[in-house]
Amino acid sequence: MQDLPDTAQGSDPAGSPDEVARVRELERFAIARLPTMQLADGLFCHEVAVENGCRPAGRSLRYTLIVLIGLLRAEDAGVDHRFHLGALRSRVLSELDSDGLTPGDFGLALWAEARMDGSAADELVAGLARRLSGPSGLEALISTEVAWIALGLSESEAWGETGEGERILSGAREQLVVKRRTESGLLLHSSRGPRRRFPNFATQIYGILALSYLARARGDDEALQVAREAGDRLLALQMPDGAWPWIFDAQRGTIVEPYEIYSVHQDSMAPMGLGALTHVTGDLRYRSAAVYGLGWIFGRNDLGAEMLDRETGMLYRSIRRRERLDRAYLYGRTAASYLKPPRVKDARRMLEVNRTDRPYHLGWVLEAWAGREHLAALET
Repeated sequence: MQDLPDTAQGSDPAGSPDEVARVRELERFAIARLPTMQLADGLFCHEVAVENGCRPAGRSLRYTLIVLIGLLRAEDAGVDHRFHLGALRSRVLSELDSDGLTPGDFGLALWAEARMDGSAADELVAGLARRLSGPSGLEALISTEVAWIALGLSESEAWGETGEGERILSGAREQLVVKRRTESGLLLHSSRGPRRRFPNFATQIYGILALSYLARARGDDEALQVAREAGDRLLALQMPDGAWPWIFDAQRGTIVEPYEIYSVHQDSMAPMGLGALTHVTGDLRYRSAAVYGLGWIFGRNDLGAEMLDRETGMLYRSIRRRERLDRAYLYGRTAASYLKPPRVKDARRMLEVNRTDRPYHLGWVLEAWAGREHLAALET
């Protein structure tokens, strides 16, 4: 996506160089830290944790795809890194038959392929079609995966000889624009099931990103309107410290549970989605809200915690409640919210820093900011 021209609804107001310095520091951290998260077979790990000496644990094809997307953005922006992206792409393509890949992962793979030579696009579309060949197809997926499919296909120019990609993209668009749209503006978590009305922040922000890409690529005014409705509702629900809450009630357009608040939502995913919405609308409110949320990473949060621990070499994953929440708790919280909105009491006693991180977080840091650092210089 090209950067937003300065002439959109007037030029940006004078901004703070501190925010630009912060995103540059996050980029440098991502480039330096990612090699320590790569496994001997070329893929990336699932997680690192302070309590485990920050050693890589697990293995994730999905996270490898997201890192590849971010590194491709960084390379295009002229950012030096230590990776051979052709080899990383080949490693991923060699595992397309893996049971661990979901339809949404094929969307991510198409997004990455659109930034390379595109020669594997038809193969990826065919693999995606096979994953969706069951009786439920797109209906069975959560909205995050539908958004990734729409992103990958809207960025790819290879639809396959049968037009299979175009058919799938049309179905993904219908899910986001028609079937999962609500009067509150928030997108539904899924098309069916008890969790349907309780989406998380990722549902909203990936949906906004995908709809913004569709609007830009195809002049889709209806997709843009749905993206704006979701974006406007998110802005209304942003917390005073800039944090993006975790779980919503889509039917009512309210917060169900603020925590766990994830660093990746603050420093990467909100800038990606809301920045894309600013790009296609020229409305600076969206990007401004995302830039404001960066301060949460650097100590403007309920614990006063710096999530970027320079000494340990960790960008911590989240601030969470000490007592883990199960689904029954969330449903109970939703019922209680009809009577009284949720709030955090005695935050320092109830909350803790989740001292882990995952490589996809750093991939999204690069996707959000590489070559676009100047967009953080925005008066909020």
